[in-house]
Amino acid sequence: MGVLNGWHINAYLVVAIIGLSIVYRAFDNLGGFKTLFGVQPNKKASVLIFGFIHGLGLATKLQDFSLSREGLIPNMIAFNAGVEIGQLLALGMILVVMRYWRSTASFARHVVASNVILMTAGFVLAGLQFTGFLSQ
Repeated sequence: MGVLNGWHINAYLVVAIIGLSIVYRAFDNLGGFKTLFGVQPNKKASVLIFGFIHGLGLATKLQDFSLSREGLIPNMIAFNAGVEIGQLLALGMILVVMRYWRSTASFARHVVASNVILMTAGFVLAGLQFTGFLSQ
């Protein structure tokens, strides 16, 4: 819809939101929402919202290319199918590694530090992108 309707969002803002989505997920992994706010956000809703933002960012990037209107919809469907297949393959490999890691004693020792590192990286990414947005 973003490509067909010509919807644009600034690339800096999209990547900043991606960084904040990493922070959100790591904070949720640590039980932060339940502990600090007494609520557990709906994971499906957050995935949907962040997915729409990521998708709009991709649509904006695709509009930067000179795409022919002829065959645009089949090409976008094929492109998106390829992206989804790639994501499923990557997720499958990650799940195999994570399942193995969860079965080891080191998982419990490193889970908090791993999520704190992810949160830090997400904040750094978001901060850099917000800085880029403001300095345009």
